[in-house]
Amino acid sequence: MIGVSIIDDHPVVRDGLRAVLEMQHGLTIANVVAVPSSLKVIPKSTHVVLLDWELEDAQGGVGAIQALRKRLPDVRIVVFSAYAGTDRVTSAFESGACGYVLKGAPADEIIAAVRSAANGSTYLGRGVSLPLQTSGQRLTGRETQVLNLIARGLSTGEIARALHLSERTVKFHVTSILGRLGATRRAQAVSIAKERGLI
Repeated sequence: MIGVSIIDDHPVVRDGLRAVLEMQHGLTIANVVAVPSSLKVIPKSTHVVLLDWELEDAQGGVGAIQALRKRLPDVRIVVFSAYAGTDRVTSAFESGACGYVLKGAPADEIIAAVRSAANGSTYLGRGVSLPLQTSGQRLTGRETQVLNLIARGLSTGEIARALHLSERTVKFHVTSILGRLGATRRAQAVSIAKERGLI
């Protein structure tokens, strides 16, 4: 069972998310809170947090992610936002989020983001992307290394050990790779990269 906690300062949004997620097999609501200052009430049974990026709280989105990860290092965080500016999306992933979904997204997309996060994958909702390099959809040297190891079938942990990186950093690179290549899954990213001669 995947425990989901919701942090959003709008009651209608909180209630709507709860209603959608409670109907799903394999998902359970661990807690629902209005502000991240209530972090102490987020139970350790939480696997995934749906976090409103625009909280009316001094911490802001980055601060909330950092505080969550400090208290619950293994928790997976999906940002739920009304905006998809590349600076904001990049900040969210660099801070430790593993998913980003727009507030206008349909229920099935929100559910997919939660399940992907719980499975250790990254998720970019429709209309959300990471910035491309000015030279086009090319990968950085590190991203190419990561993608080559993915193509060899290595897990996130194995890639982290091979490249002497943290798993969090590897996950950020994977998210960046997916965004640059317009892929939603690792296998798809490998296929696209091979077609384009990137690996």
